[in-house]
Amino acid sequence: MIRMNLLPREEKAQFDVGMTLPKVGDMVLPVGMMFLTLAVISGMAIAQRMKIQALNSATAAVEQQARELAPQIARVNLLAQERAELDLRLGIIRKLEAHRTESVKLMDDVARCAPDNLWFTSVQVVNGLLTIEGATSSMLVVSDLMSRLESLPDFTNVKLQVAEQEKINDFDVVNFKISSEVISNPSAN
Repeated sequence: MIRMNLLPREEKAQFDVGMTLPKVGDMVLPVGMMFLTLAVISGMAIAQRMKIQALNSATAAVEQQARELAPQIARVNLLAQERAELDLRLGIIRKLEAHRTESVKLMDDVARCAPDNLWFTSVQVVNGLLTIEGATSSMLVVSDLMSRLESLPDFTNVKLQVAEQEKINDFDVVNFKISSEVISNPSAN
């Protein structure tokens, strides 16, 4: 079989041109972009590695410094704890100092309110409540004591809890128990 090319030579040349390899100039731009992209990615990876190494070395330096300062830190913590204990003790002392004369003044006021022919058997102040127990010859004396206590600014809500008449050695005696709320007055100290 014989083949014949019936196409003119000009058309034949155009047909063969589409099958040739690309030119080197056409490949420069894509290859350059690829190398540029690889260079940027490599540069970023190297920069990140350098940052990681710098942070690791800084962390190691800080940990070393913390180990070196550990005894001083422990000493500072111990001193802070001792200072807190000392402040607590000083607070207790200040509180006692502020109220040291209050109980003396309170007992002095109770003693000054006591009328003649009255004997105290017990005087107590617990949680702001004054309790007085005693004996006297008459209920009028007990009433007089209660009136005198109510007239003082440090006492309020004076109440008679118990009043019992008893005979001791042929004498009539009234045993009593009085309670009153105590108003704390820090400015009186």
